[in-house]
Amino acid sequence: MPDVEAELQQRVRGLLAELFGDERFAGLPGSVSLREAGLPSTGLVSLLVALEDAFGFEWDDDVEPEVLRSIDSLSRHVLALRS
Repeated sequence: MPDVEAELQQRVRGLLAELFGDERFAGLPGSVSLREAGLPSTGLVSLLVALEDAFGFEWDDDVEPEVLRSIDSLSRHVLALRS
């Protein structure tokens, strides 16, 4: 399972690079807060929509804020939805 999670983390990083046209998130450790890394709230919304499109799901209205914190937490959430 770790390989699947690592692949998902890379896909999230790829979406960030596509959305923002740079590589500032390429080397970001997965546990670092996206907000602390400089992702604005409007950027988070764009990322969430891109994740829905890429993985074919819709975010629940009651998703825990911690899920949206980092590349790791987003990847774990997507992985859980796919299981």
